[in-house]
Amino acid sequence: MSLSNSSVNTRPAVQPFVGGLAVVLGMFLAVPETASSQGFGNQTAAGGANEITSFSGKLVSSRGVILTIEREDGTEVMVQTPDSVSQLTFIAKALPAYLRPGMLVRFKANLGPAGTPTEPVSKLELFAPVNAKLLKGRERENYQPGVHPSKPPQRGNAGPPTGPVTVVGNLMALNPQGGVALRAGNIPVQTMTSPDLELQIRVNNLSLAQPGDTVQVRGFYQPPDETKVKAESIQITTDRVYGETPPPTERRSRRGKRGDRDKDQAAETEETDAGEADSEEGRSLGIPDPESE
Repeated sequence: MSLSNSSVNTRPAVQPFVGGLAVVLGMFLAVPETASSQGFGNQTAAGGANEITSFSGKLVSSRGVILTIEREDGTEVMVQTPDSVSQLTFIAKALPAYLRPGMLVRFKANLGPAGTPTEPVSKLELFAPVNAKLLKGRERENYQPGVHPSKPPQRGNAGPPTGPVTVVGNLMALNPQGGVALRAGNIPVQTMTSPDLELQIRVNNLSLAQPGDTVQVRGFYQPPDETKVKAESIQITTDRVYGETPPPTERRSRRGKRGDRDKDQAAETEETDAGEADSEEGRSLGIPDPESE
């Protein structure tokens, strides 16, 4: 359970993950700044200052850095994504079946004098990598593998970190008894999780967002046009649970009509294509394909 630099043998305490991974690093289409910023509150309006706005709605579509969102009153609003990549967030719930070794995770813990957590971890966040050049200051600590103290260590303190820390690393395993192992940079980490562990996907791109997802926007616009907003922050949430196993498709009798059999074959083809797509998404994060191991 130590977070020190000592070597930890994780094999006796943990078991390999099973399941798929579908987090993808989303890529925004390049949009010229002069074209994308016109009318989105990036410049002072001719008649006065920009107006602040905050609203909720449903995602309609996205293209490049522009999202179309239907507000609760039915009005469609074009929203330009925030300048800071960390201020665009997609959040969803996940189950253990969604996890795979090698994916990036982070959690917060409080370490005692010996450098061990004082209580089990209650929440694991699953995230996609972000270009560190797009982050500022201590934002980078949420994405760079390592054990990051909330307060800078005192001079001359060569011991393990203590107090509140953020642990970021590549997942190695999570066993049924609640033991979690990951490699935080060059530090092997092994600790326990609580029985009601929360797994949360938290990615800073639109790769998992779908039309109909709930969107919360905070930003500003050039009056009087409220339908073009430059966002300071965008948060997208969904009721989809990643890793949930859908109910098995009811198979029709071989004695059914030929049209029914054709539908069954089409459904099986779609399931196969979906599985292959998940595999491609996993490889895009550098996670090995089980078939190639």
